[in-house]
Amino acid sequence: MSSDIASEAAPAGLSGHAFSSLFQAITGLRNRRALVAMLGCMFVGVIVGGLLVAMTGSLGVFAGLLATVVWIVAIGTGVNAAGLLQMDHARGISPRSIADALVYGLMCIPKLIALGLIFLAVEIAVFIVIAVLLFICKIPFLGPLLFVVVFPLSVVVAGVTIVGLFLCMVLSLPAIWQGASITRALAQTFAIVRSRLLEAVLLLIFVGFLCFAVATIIFGVLGFGLVPTLAMSMSIVGFGGFGMESMMAMSQGGGGGAGHAIAGAIGGALLWAVAASLVGQVYLLGLSLVYLRVTEGLDLTASEAALRATFDDARRRTAELGEKARQATHRGGGDAGAATGAAAGGAMGNAAGAAPAPVYNPPPAYSPPPEFRTTTAAEFRPGDEPTTIGPTQRDAPSGDPDIELPFDGPAPAAPAVPSYAAPPAWMPPPAAPAPSVAPLPAAAPLPAPTTCAQCLSPVSPEDVFCGICGYRLK
Repeated sequence: MSSDIASEAAPAGLSGHAFSSLFQAITGLRNRRALVAMLGCMFVGVIVGGLLVAMTGSLGVFAGLLATVVWIVAIGTGVNAAGLLQMDHARGISPRSIADALVYGLMCIPKLIALGLIFLAVEIAVFIVIAVLLFICKIPFLGPLLFVVVFPLSVVVAGVTIVGLFLCMVLSLPAIWQGASITRALAQTFAIVRSRLLEAVLLLIFVGFLCFAVATIIFGVLGFGLVPTLAMSMSIVGFGGFGMESMMAMSQGGGGGAGHAIAGAIGGALLWAVAASLVGQVYLLGLSLVYLRVTEGLDLTASEAALRATFDDARRRTAELGEKARQATHRGGGDAGAATGAAAGGAMGNAAGAAPAPVYNPPPAYSPPPEFRTTTAAEFRPGDEPTTIGPTQRDAPSGDPDIELPFDGPAPAAPAVPSYAAPPAWMPPPAAPAPSVAPLPAAAPLPAPTTCAQCLSPVSPEDVFCGICGYRLK
């Protein structure tokens, strides 16, 4: 079933033999394992996706999202499995089983997603640079002059970026099918784009023409058979097409119309899946042939080593920048700590050179009197009865029947200052003497009254009593 196609490849480069060898891509239609793997995955994706879409009324948006994910995973697995089997065919090696191809095709999906994200990041970075340049062109007077150069340059850079990244993504597929890592796949595609871009583009365009020719034949056959079949289905079953209006009309008609509409839609999707699988086999084998031709003679090991060196250099620069930022942060903290320590050391040196600061040591708040004594457990006997309860209890004379109270005896002596209580090292300064105040002069004597304070009768200074009311004047 497989033929040694790679052995017939001519040296790398454009030649008549290079284009004529691509006609062997049509033999991909005879690779039954690749066709079965791709058709099986497409059938599963279409059937499961259609059932989930039919359940959208009960599950809501979640059913549509799940149907999309299932369809993408199924299509991706089928394309990778078929491409792997076609790559084995192009290399002339024994093809692996369908189960192994499907498992490996499913494992290729994460690598392809990672590659797609990398290419998307590169494209976004290029567009950001273009946007910055266009923003600079808004400067008055100088902006229009810059725009004369920036506009055509941006067109060329954007076009080369989009086409180049798309070509890199397409040429990365055969590398992933061969088991290459993400780094090696990037190195191979960059090496192809850097050294053999024109050859790769022209060969892929030629493969596209072959696929278009095969698709014209396949879809022409399906189109000629679809017209009479739809006409008879409309008159007999009621299924008149794959349009949304016809399907809604059948659903509203009731009976078995809705079932026939869903079945017809799924059957039509399966029919187009078969056509797409047939065309896809031609393209996958042609892509494998192009990849093998443009990579022949390339030093892929050196390209991978250069790419790894670039990644290592970028990683090293990032680590150096992080280390410098951390050292700057630590240096700033160390300088601040050293300044604080120097200020504290200077303050301590100045304090050491000056007189020692007085330390206030207050006396104890309470000292027990000397006559205080606590009765121990050995002195107390069960027959004794305490006479007084208190912290200043003294033994009363044995012949005195009265109870001696604390206020009956002499006043206790002033408590002695404990030996451990040293006088305070700091004493408040003596109060300044009050300023001397001169004595106030003596008040002048009051004049003698000339009127009685009670009856307001006139009196003389010599009168002692009022002659009218008898009020004492002096």
